[in-house]
Amino acid sequence: MRKTATSVILGAVLLTGCAATPDYQPREEANERYLDSLEFGVQTADSTAVEWWRSYQDDQLNRLVEVAQKANLDVLATRQRVRQALADLGADGNRLLPQGGVTGEYEAIDRNGVQESSSVGLTASWEVDLFGRLKALVDAGEANLEVALNNQRAVLKEVTVGVVRAYLEWEAARQRVQLIKADIRALEDTREVMALRVQEGISPNLDLARADTLLEQQRAKLPDARAQLYRAKAVLSVLVNEDPEALVLNPASSVLTASIGVPEAERANEAMQRRADIGAALAALARNVAVGNALRAELYPQFSVEGFLGLTNVAELSDGFEGTGTIAPRISWSLLSYPVILQRVESQNAVSEESYIRYRQTIIDAVASARVAVFAYGRAFEADRATGRAFEAANESFTIATTMHREGAIGYLDLLDAIRTFISAQQDRLSARLSYAAAQLGVIEEFSGVWSAEAHRRMLQDTIGES
Repeated sequence: MRKTATSVILGAVLLTGCAATPDYQPREEANERYLDSLEFGVQTADSTAVEWWRSYQDDQLNRLVEVAQKANLDVLATRQRVRQALADLGADGNRLLPQGGVTGEYEAIDRNGVQESSSVGLTASWEVDLFGRLKALVDAGEANLEVALNNQRAVLKEVTVGVVRAYLEWEAARQRVQLIKADIRALEDTREVMALRVQEGISPNLDLARADTLLEQQRAKLPDARAQLYRAKAVLSVLVNEDPEALVLNPASSVLTASIGVPEAERANEAMQRRADIGAALAALARNVAVGNALRAELYPQFSVEGFLGLTNVAELSDGFEGTGTIAPRISWSLLSYPVILQRVESQNAVSEESYIRYRQTIIDAVASARVAVFAYGRAFEADRATGRAFEAANESFTIATTMHREGAIGYLDLLDAIRTFISAQQDRLSARLSYAAAQLGVIEEFSGVWSAEAHRRMLQDTIGES
């Protein structure tokens, strides 16, 4: 019998050794070295600090960002997820302490006569965490809180960038509407002059028809431009938790020409390493590894101490309630449950490995997105300069054509071509400015690790202050 018990215990120890904890530390350090070695060719700007949106020097935008960071519903929802993670962590931590409460019992046993007993008092039990099961659960809770905090920071980043992007798109749409209206007014004036020339027999009806065509083409663009303007305003209103009809915006012509840089990071890869999505993926890996450690701890004996302090009364053995105190150490070892526990450990190992793969994929996606953003920024810069030169040339061509047509040196068809070219150059110039501004914003969004962490810290401080 003793030999059989020894064999069972020895086999359990061997099985416990087979359920070793996967070591992700070397791979995690390799990923950190990889991120640290990257070069993105991005120049940092030490003047923008954390609140980079203030570089636009637009008080209206500053107020919108401030409102969104406090009132956006997605941000508010993340507060509840953080609150839940904190409560779960508190519950896990309290498991390290003795558990118990007040109990009362009454028992009657019929053994050749009824024997009654009763008791009332405090019961407590304390699991002695020799093999770290409870500590692993606390580690999992801490990692889960880290996931929630990083997800909150990611939402804060998305909302902040989203407000600025929507604001830029709204201003570009507003300027497009103004350009179309100005072109319509100019074409209406040209059409009146042409109508007089046709009436006087100076110009053919064909020129008037061409003038009407171009005028109506511009008028046809106005409804869509106004719709784009309203859509941009609606997106912005959702981010700041307001009704579009209640959101009043003033023109902000300078924001499309503002120049901003990557904020407050001595190296671009520092901002990459501290990204919220990478932090959340790493925390999710840590959480699943900790859960696996807790499962592996179930393979070992569990020690606990149970106690009772109160009053007891056993009929025929005592004259009434008497003070009683008991303490009983206990040990349990789920030897027969080893196959089930080992399968659960194997399942959790697979979950942890999947978490590592997702962590690695998050890094790859982040690096690729950052390189695309840097590349797009360079091309947008070139396009912005090129469309600027094209607009200047088209403007000069339009001025010359207007003078020459007035002097009779060219026909209306040549003037019409110059007008079309000028209108197209105007629109291209505005689109290029928006693309360049959006490309700058894209770089800010991808290299968000430093500024989003500081903005998140300030938000948490404000939240604590409010509570």
